[in-house]
Amino acid sequence: MAITAVVDNGQIVNNGVPDSEKEKASASKSGSAVDQDMFLQLLVAEMKYQDPMEPTSNTEWVSQYATFTQVEQGNQMQDSMKQMEAANLVGKEVIMKSTNESSGETTYITGKVDYMYVENGDVFLSVNNNLYNIDDLDTVVNDEYLDAVNATTDIKNMMDKMPSEKLLTLADATLVEQIRAEYDKLSEYQKGFLDDSVVSKLKTLENRIAELKKLAEEEKNTEETTEETTEETATTDTSEETATTDTTSEGE
Repeated sequence: MAITAVVDNGQIVNNGVPDSEKEKASASKSGSAVDQDMFLQLLVAEMKYQDPMEPTSNTEWVSQYATFTQVEQGNQMQDSMKQMEAANLVGKEVIMKSTNESSGETTYITGKVDYMYVENGDVFLSVNNNLYNIDDLDTVVNDEYLDAVNATTDIKNMMDKMPSEKLLTLADATLVEQIRAEYDKLSEYQKGFLDDSVVSKLKTLENRIAELKKLAEEEKNTEETTEETTEETATTDTSEETATTDTTSEGE
């Protein structure tokens, strides 16, 4: 079988490897780590276009084959580790990073991993009924952390709906009490997720509700006192009229 190579002015150029073969290898690499296909292409190209005057020794072929075997084993181990990692993520809350290919905009999706899926060596995670490559995994969320975030977020949303201290009325008392009850349910760890300003505002609203209740009670007492006084006055007037009538009757 004839061995061919690129010759220029009697000299073998590019170590006997044509530019087309190098382009194929470069395209196969595509900016990532060396894979099996690229390694085999380089190995075959080297064997095919080796310098007939200085052929590669058998020792070098064995060495390169051993290198290829190591690369293959490394890739297999990496795939196995990815699958194990994906299996361990099933049932856990994660944050996946998704990048729009056209706009380049990156968004983050939070959800629970329902199952893992393997196709053509690629490992995918099912989150919110969508499949995401495990390479797009951004964060694994601890359950305790997630519970704390959800609980404190609810309190923050409730506080955002509350009016300011000046606009607060007794009609808001029930909601303020609900917020206090939810806050008291939090553990010390969860309370650490709330800003001091939120807690301070809650206390301010509670103090204002207490003031409004006190004013309403004082007003109620004043009204009751006024009613009692009015009733006593009316009773006195009635008694006086009765006495006057009796006196007049005796005089007649």
